[in-house]
Amino acid sequence: MRVYINFTFDKLELPTEYNHILQAFVLNLIDDEEYRKFLHDKGYTFGKRLYKLFSFSRLLGRFQIDSQTKTIKFFDHVVLIISTADERLIEFVVDRVGRFENLRLGRNFVVPAKIEIFELPETDHIVVSTKSPITVYSTVDKDGKKYTLYHSPHDEIFSKLLEENLKRKFHAAFGKEFQGQLRIKNIAPNPKRVVVGYKERKLDAWITVLELEGDYEILKLAYDAGLGSKNSAGFGCIELVGRDII
Repeated sequence: MRVYINFTFDKLELPTEYNHILQAFVLNLIDDEEYRKFLHDKGYTFGKRLYKLFSFSRLLGRFQIDSQTKTIKFFDHVVLIISTADERLIEFVVDRVGRFENLRLGRNFVVPAKIEIFELPETDHIVVSTKSPITVYSTVDKDGKKYTLYHSPHDEIFSKLLEENLKRKFHAAFGKEFQGQLRIKNIAPNPKRVVVGYKERKLDAWITVLELEGDYEILKLAYDAGLGSKNSAGFGCIELVGRDII
């Protein structure tokens, strides 16, 4: 399930690398301290891996980047997508933004103007575009040291790692192994590479279009929780190609 929130403002200016600000904004919409702490510190487990099972988009709207000050200025209004496999998060978010009060976003104030809730209809095939870039990586050992190896949609292993990651999320979410069908394929001829700063780390990520086929339960999980890694840090939020956003 997901919620689209249309925000208006007098002024909205953020650092160009604002993922951590949006992440804090989303978590601060949760009025329940225990649940907020659960999502921030733990989440859902599969072995030693933790999954928060939510994602969010970049701020969607007209903007201008100042390369000298490393800031991004938005105009008119913006839309934020918050998507999750846990409906409790949507309930908390809708309760908070549904008051239509001023909310602090970085050093700015925004006002919710319109809210829409959406759930993926039952299907076995979706085509999606990224509303926040997807990051896919593996850890390799070399000379006794661990290195992060990022993968692009052009790499054969890219889709395989997305599928394996999604199956682990399924186990974390539902407590059982996924036994059905799943296929993920990049279909964008020229995916765009971006380097995104998150706190003190730089991550390779991709803006692209993907085709997913398989059982509805796992396609819905991909749509709700996000694809790839670092979803709760603002990566891997996807949207149906052709779907109008408020």
